[in-house]
Amino acid sequence: MFKKFTGILNSAVEAKPLKLAPNASPVDNFTFHWKAVTSFFMEHRDAKSPIEETNIPTHLQNMIDILIYEEQQDDSGSTGPCMEYLLHHKLLETLYTIGRADCPPGMKQKVLLFFTSLLSKIKQPLLPHVNVFKAVHKLIRVCGEIKASPTEVEEMQFLCTVCAKLKAHPHVVNFFLEEARSSAANISAKADSNAQEFGLVDALLSMSYSADSRVAMKCCEGLILLTSLPEDAAATAILDHTKFLHEITTWLNTAYNHLPRSIDPAVVDGVEARWGIDHIKMSEAAFPGQRHIVNFLSLFDYCNILIKEAHSKISKALVLAIRKQFLEPAMKPDLLKDSEEQFIAPSAYLAKVLQFVNTDLLNQEMSNFIFEVDLESDLRSLSRTLIERCDDPSEMVGSLHLKLFDSLLQKPCEVTVYELVAKYLVSRAYADQSKLNSEEKSVSHTETSINTQPSPASPSLSHPGTPVSPDLETEYAQLFECNNENEPTPVTTIVNHYLNLVPESIKSSYQLADSGYEVYLNDACKQFSDINLLCSSWAWSADCALLQNEEEFFEGPFLRILFGRIAQMTEQSYSTNLLLTSLISKVALLPHQNIHEYLLDPFLPMKEGVTNLCTAFNELLNLVTVHCKNCKNISQKLIKKRNLLMGVFGGDLSDITADEDRFLGAIIVLEEFCKELAAISFAKHHIIF
Repeated sequence: MFKKFTGILNSAVEAKPLKLAPNASPVDNFTFHWKAVTSFFMEHRDAKSPIEETNIPTHLQNMIDILIYEEQQDDSGSTGPCMEYLLHHKLLETLYTIGRADCPPGMKQKVLLFFTSLLSKIKQPLLPHVNVFKAVHKLIRVCGEIKASPTEVEEMQFLCTVCAKLKAHPHVVNFFLEEARSSAANISAKADSNAQEFGLVDALLSMSYSADSRVAMKCCEGLILLTSLPEDAAATAILDHTKFLHEITTWLNTAYNHLPRSIDPAVVDGVEARWGIDHIKMSEAAFPGQRHIVNFLSLFDYCNILIKEAHSKISKALVLAIRKQFLEPAMKPDLLKDSEEQFIAPSAYLAKVLQFVNTDLLNQEMSNFIFEVDLESDLRSLSRTLIERCDDPSEMVGSLHLKLFDSLLQKPCEVTVYELVAKYLVSRAYADQSKLNSEEKSVSHTETSINTQPSPASPSLSHPGTPVSPDLETEYAQLFECNNENEPTPVTTIVNHYLNLVPESIKSSYQLADSGYEVYLNDACKQFSDINLLCSSWAWSADCALLQNEEEFFEGPFLRILFGRIAQMTEQSYSTNLLLTSLISKVALLPHQNIHEYLLDPFLPMKEGVTNLCTAFNELLNLVTVHCKNCKNISQKLIKKRNLLMGVFGGDLSDITADEDRFLGAIIVLEEFCKELAAISFAKHHIIF
């Protein structure tokens, strides 16, 4: 009993030394606490009691407090006597040794906390000191050694603190690059005598597999800091002598393999995910597989951040690795499968991934993947397959792949535009060269004569076997007479062409306050300005090529499918028509002269048999004319349908059949689409000229 009381008394004395020696200097107090720590290990070599039952945590915390106080008292920024003592006597090396042994139990945790506090709370740069970075480097190797370690939170905090210090002082990273200890550590095939390992990256990669999502996320943040360092040596070490690229692509492959293989594409499209947000728990999932989809998309978003922030050498290597080690071996075989049940989910995931891409490098590599630009063969099986599915009889399949290309053109790159559209138009084989004069080289239309013939987009009034409404016939005749009577500025002619394409008798927007094409002008100007800036560095000619090209014109599979679907708008759902017109608008906004005149200039002389947007409108309006004759009270029904789409109608729709509902929706989309094309034509003309 007396012995126990004496032990408690001695502990109390040790715990409050400053009060017992009020006149002692800070360095004396500092050395006292350190000697108290070392003497414990001299006297208790095989201590089994937890560290919390000793005074070691108190002594270590007092040492940190003294160092902070010393720095605050010295405004010169010089090293104080306590810090000098710590550096000269290699205190950190000793702490690493006793922490590595984790004896008494919990000592490793306290050592990690001491290192973390020292590096984060002391303002002066400590890592360049040889007796600091050596000990720190050794402690880094300990982190991540044991899976689900009881000290993984402290390990993560320590590693992230080191990463933050390296980010603040990038040159210091060279102290953390060391010669490779063995060939097994080098995952590249190079036998380089100057090979340098980056143990900090290895430790973070190891701990990124933690079951604690907060620990894993913080380690991933540390990787972002390290990969963004401007030092070339660090970038080389990460790429050549760590498993960084391998682990990132392994994460993607693992997450992709866990995705559900039978799922509605609309459900996938509705999933929102951003890296850094806590993962959805299984019990909170709105549908089976949601947690896995969120995890996959979050990883792709993390790759976006890495590519955006990383050293240029790392960014380029990472996007190539994503394609070669994930997209090609994992996604491509699934996308090329013949069965709808097998390819529908992978296509939905690819469409969603394209929405997440927000870096130029990754966007470029995604386009290279889809269009297989690096293949030695001329066969483009993936792009051809995806394009053909845009015209699939199944509405779900067709709409999904239209949306896929809509996402691809949302952030277009030169490869995408060239492979989808430009390479088929660059020869200008669509134009009738015999009717073009030398003054029509530019699509500015400032000197283009107005074509006084009926627009090729207008239905033929004498089309065999096609009954024509008298009202429609009158409206078309008036439109052609108007074009013959006046010669307004050509851009006005083009705008008026699109505004008058839909006959007045089937327009339903007149009841709106903002019913003109002006409602689309602001968006068209902004979108074209953005896309024009994006394309400014692309290798496009300023003017259309005037080639004497006699070859047969082919608009390409993509445009052919889009034009075919335009002609079938009355047979398609409202949502599909919206997707279709959105796609064509994105193509029309491109500042490529051949694309511009081919799509938007209805008065450009075309070769006989050439299919373009005007001929598609022509075919569509022929169908509209027929349907209008068979639809009673079409004006009132159009107004009802528009109000319903705008969410302001609560009346009776019983007089509208399902077929009529689809037809009415198509007319409304067509009317708004024509306004949008008019706005795009106007915006492009005035921004460029």
